[in-house]
Amino acid sequence: MNPWIVRALQLLAGAAFPMALAPFFWWPVGLLSLAIFSLGQMTASSGRSAFGRAWWFGLGQFSTGISWIYVSMHDHGGTPAWLAVPMVGVFAAFLATFPAGWFALRYRLLAQTLSWLTIPVFWFLQEWFRSWFMTGFPWLFAGDAHLSSWLAGWAPVIGSYGISFILVLTVTSVIMAVRARQPVWLLPLLLWPAGLGLQQLEWTSAKGELKVAAVQGNIPQDEKWLRESISPTITAYYQQTAQHWDADLVLWPETAVTILLDQFQPYIDDIGIEAQQTNTTIVTGIPYRYPRGVPLAGEFHNSVVAFGNGEGIYHKQRLVPFGEYVPLEHWIRGLLPFFNLDMSSFLKGQPDQPLLKVGHHSDGQEQLYLIAPYICYEIAYPDLVSEMARQADMLVTVSNDAWFGDSLGPKQHMALAQMRALETGRWLLRATNTGITALVDHKGQLLARLPYEQRGTLTGVAQMREGQTPYMRWGLLPLYILSGLAIVLALLLKRRRLTATWVGH
Repeated sequence: MNPWIVRALQLLAGAAFPMALAPFFWWPVGLLSLAIFSLGQMTASSGRSAFGRAWWFGLGQFSTGISWIYVSMHDHGGTPAWLAVPMVGVFAAFLATFPAGWFALRYRLLAQTLSWLTIPVFWFLQEWFRSWFMTGFPWLFAGDAHLSSWLAGWAPVIGSYGISFILVLTVTSVIMAVRARQPVWLLPLLLWPAGLGLQQLEWTSAKGELKVAAVQGNIPQDEKWLRESISPTITAYYQQTAQHWDADLVLWPETAVTILLDQFQPYIDDIGIEAQQTNTTIVTGIPYRYPRGVPLAGEFHNSVVAFGNGEGIYHKQRLVPFGEYVPLEHWIRGLLPFFNLDMSSFLKGQPDQPLLKVGHHSDGQEQLYLIAPYICYEIAYPDLVSEMARQADMLVTVSNDAWFGDSLGPKQHMALAQMRALETGRWLLRATNTGITALVDHKGQLLARLPYEQRGTLTGVAQMREGQTPYMRWGLLPLYILSGLAIVLALLLKRRRLTATWVGH
């Protein structure tokens, strides 16, 4: 086949890939997309062709899947359209080098030995690598499309990474069955009904309830940081909160308050007294500044703080490049308005921070629950979420997705939060400035949400859960072991074949 036709097919298959994810969830499209990708790798004749085919697929995948970045760059970052479009394209081309590099390595090491098994392995490895390299971009994972399919049962066992592995194994097995005309190759498809069976299991158990409320302020992004908006914003959040003093937990979004924590302290003192009287804990996103007299004086964190009938402060650990910090800051700040956005120079929070504490008062008894908080992008990281969730009774996440308008971004972000709830067997409450504000149960199902770009408060009763899912306990260890064994077996088979060929000559 003409090489350019092959590249075009890979590009189109990659461009269709995000249709399997939120908000469409057309996961059969994802299977077809992965089938075209896998077939391209199975027929590659060199490391160079393997790299090229994976790169074209990745270019299509990321060009459509992260197109929402354009909104933040152009609509809110001041970058002209003629420059924002190619910048998104350059970012997509860069991300495409990750799968391309891993599949080129696969061919160099293994050629087409056990391709039906090693292609799923290297798909997992490239997703895993992308989740942490250069702070990571754990977005557009194949497994995230399966919140509601039979494979959802595997999420608490092997996470979304494991579901991705099963998906690619599904298509490579079908390809081998068609090629060999032997039904035995279809045995991996039994993993699908097995997932349905796993859905019937309860990995965690209930230990109590909290009455919760999540406030969606719907402050326009172009007004949010204006000085004259500070007082009206605080008033709006207080007024909405005051209607729900019967709640145990009231959650405000990321940077709901656009002044620093030390500047907001007088409000905390006043509102906190009222919250304590009603046994309510308020958790809000707010920037934190180190005070004078300490080594980090004047430096900032993107943070959440709990006050009222609870306590705690958390500093964000996983920062968004160019949004919360600027790589190579000394060289590129000032080149474009996008590199000079407000609050784009945060420090990274330390690991092992204490969880937030929320009190629950009932029948004269005070019960203390631990809440694991995640700020915006952090909810996309399976490892971070599962690690913090081990001691947590519930998850909360705050975000300001107004940067991306009514695009694919906020919908994908919400689905990632649902997958984290499913992986950890924990309920999750999410508050955003403009949407999507929602309550999710421990099965990853969306129980309630507020309309997009409307001011309102979501209320509900969240179940506290205890215990650990297999994924929380073992993480990626099973996939590491499986991947290592598959690669070693393929290397041995390749060596044996080469030896047999050499002896035959």
